[in-house]
Amino acid sequence: MSDTVSYPEDREQIERGIESGRSSGSAPVHVGNLLEYLHGAWLFERKVFDSLREETATARGQARFVDELMNNEPGLRYREEGELNLGSITLQTEREYIYGFLADGGVAEVRFADGRFFHVLDLSKGMVRVEHICGDDTYQGLFRVLTDQAWLSVWRVTGARKSQVITTHYIRP
Repeated sequence: MSDTVSYPEDREQIERGIESGRSSGSAPVHVGNLLEYLHGAWLFERKVFDSLREETATARGQARFVDELMNNEPGLRYREEGELNLGSITLQTEREYIYGFLADGGVAEVRFADGRFFHVLDLSKGMVRVEHICGDDTYQGLFRVLTDQAWLSVWRVTGARKSQVITTHYIRP
């Protein structure tokens, strides 16, 4: 990827930003224009806790929201690349979603890269809960805007063979 973002020299600055998101007791930040808020580069740090396997994996990397028209309406393509660590195993990961917006840019319809519907995202109140059913599995998500430069998502995944909590913190580089 030619438009990659690298971590700033001051690694402590990133850690403070990520940590402040974890412990933030303040009210969520309202977002008037979600398209403008998300657009551009973000760093992410993810923790995946699997209670059935009693394992925790971590991932970190970079994400980018880039302009893309969706049915002649404004949209963003989300693409992340990172490194996943599970014990002594390290893997390269990537993920992609499509965010379609109404003309005002306030609410996004989030779709998987293949176009299947995932959920609606409205952060006008700074926080929203969403749900997605996938076969026997239920994904319950919480999105919260921490500052104009940081936000998080938390997914609880339950099903016959799944019991996970996936927490991702995003911060501007």
